[in-house]
Amino acid sequence: MLGYIIYEDTEGKKDYINRHIQYMKEKGVQLELVMLDELRYKHTPDFAIMRAIAPNVSKSLENKGVRVFNNSLVSEICNDKLKTYLLMKENGIIYPTLYKKTEEITQYPVVVKSRNGHGGTEVFKADNRDEAERYLHRLEGRGLIQQFVDTPGKDLRVYVIGDKIVGAMLRKSTTDFRSNFCLGGSASVYKLSKSEEELTKRISSLLKFDYVGIDFIFHRGKIIFNEIEDVVGSRMLYTYTDIDIVKIYVDYILKEMKWIF
Repeated sequence: MLGYIIYEDTEGKKDYINRHIQYMKEKGVQLELVMLDELRYKHTPDFAIMRAIAPNVSKSLENKGVRVFNNSLVSEICNDKLKTYLLMKENGIIYPTLYKKTEEITQYPVVVKSRNGHGGTEVFKADNRDEAERYLHRLEGRGLIQQFVDTPGKDLRVYVIGDKIVGAMLRKSTTDFRSNFCLGGSASVYKLSKSEEELTKRISSLLKFDYVGIDFIFHRGKIIFNEIEDVVGSRMLYTYTDIDIVKIYVDYILKEMKWIF
């Protein structure tokens, strides 16, 4: 069986990629690293681990009968925050209030962020209408205006593989309203309460997720949904836990592919 692990950029990710390749090799499966712009020159694989944000490419592979992890629908929705929030709205999941335009804002500060940003990029705190308008202009039609929660600098990432919760990490920052680990925030292992676990499972049932990070922020003492990371990183898990997320993911993929090992 042949699989591809597809990236657009591999800088700083070689060890993570090699873990996938090695674990697959141990199970008797050939896994090759393929760059996104080289994919069209390659033979059609049996499956693909998509580590690039390219829903159209994922869809093209699926049309050829390739099982893509995560699938094109997950990529399309989860890499567009507006589509993600609409999915949550349709299913009664609470998320921060969104404003369609600055005239609707009743209280500052607010968060202005792009529909397709990742890792805390293109996320801004606007303390007044002028700032909000300036950030929206910078985002050139890709901006969302979101309620500023009462507990900034703190969020929760829950790692989900298939329908299983693998782990949860609390992220905090004392210097920024964004708590992303990659931006210098701290992280610690977090134990979900029963209600938090139920909310996570409810969200994870909405689409056929293979491996995602579901992010929550804190407001009025509770977690509320914020976004879903499709191409989710795992540095926090490897830094602070003994969870081998790649091994778990590889086993999940091979089970999905009905590979006997």
